[in-house]
Amino acid sequence: MTRHPELAKFLETHSLRRGNFVLQSGKTSTYYIDGKLTAMNPHGAVLIAQAILNEIASLPVDAVGGMDMGATPIVGAVAVASALSGRPLPVFVVRKEIKKHGTMKLIEGPIPSGPSKVVIIDDVVTTGESILKAIDAVQNAGHTVLLAISVLDRGAGATEALFARGIEYRPLATLRDIGISD
Repeated sequence: MTRHPELAKFLETHSLRRGNFVLQSGKTSTYYIDGKLTAMNPHGAVLIAQAILNEIASLPVDAVGGMDMGATPIVGAVAVASALSGRPLPVFVVRKEIKKHGTMKLIEGPIPSGPSKVVIIDDVVTTGESILKAIDAVQNAGHTVLLAISVLDRGAGATEALFARGIEYRPLATLRDIGISD
């Protein structure tokens, strides 16, 4: 049973596409989940942010962030929702590569400068490669990752990859939750 049924239904109706697709991992699929169609929709953004805040309610979180581009719209929604809930959380994004001008940062946003406890988020994960890159960046900067969250897990290795790294992982929805029984 899905923990976030309204979000799962929204993903199914707004982000699920049928056809032939090549995924970021290089694998092919007869469906594609475009998480940005949910994360960039006002109602979808609220559903995602509320689900994330529910998942981390009992954690001593200092900041929430993830890899640019998948996490970018999500962290904005989390920042707003957290402020409105009375528990404002700073958010950040990890660039794919260090900016070559200005401040030359890999991590953008008001992540605490000292060691802090963070949650890493992503929209749709397959193998976990992108979410692991974000985890590496924040760990290399001296932060502790308390939890990794994806909006949707395709069930293709991310859970195992995160477990192997000792990172607790909670997808908000799975393929089964949106009606796919691969």
